[in-house]
Amino acid sequence: MCYSTAVSSITLNKEGYLMALTREIIGQRLAQARHHAGLTQQHVAAYLDLKREQVSYIETGQRPIDIPTLQRLADLYGYELSYFLQEDPMPESEISPTVIAAFRTAHITSKDLETIRWVKRFTMNLDSLNRLLEENGE
Repeated sequence: MCYSTAVSSITLNKEGYLMALTREIIGQRLAQARHHAGLTQQHVAAYLDLKREQVSYIETGQRPIDIPTLQRLADLYGYELSYFLQEDPMPESEISPTVIAAFRTAHITSKDLETIRWVKRFTMNLDSLNRLLEENGE
């Protein structure tokens, strides 16, 4: 169960106790995911229509991030939103390699990033559907 504000997310840990995920923890996970995706802060800033410094503030926990923006970044990086909000997120080693694809180029546009986000979201949804079919023996 997760309750969210622009400041932090509060979740229940495995024992049922409340745990606050600070902006710093969420920011660290965002920075790691961005690095893993092969994107720069400038790429992300252009995608979100922000200044690069604002992305840096989000990644260092000096600025809050709202859920819709966090979802856009999760999709762009190829992660489930829960990776950024749960106390014990899925290890990166368990994330589908088809979803994590690095796009390393100096000439990437915001439109390119939007397409990448769509493809990764589609791939993640397809992976989820395939897992459901396997669980149901189909």
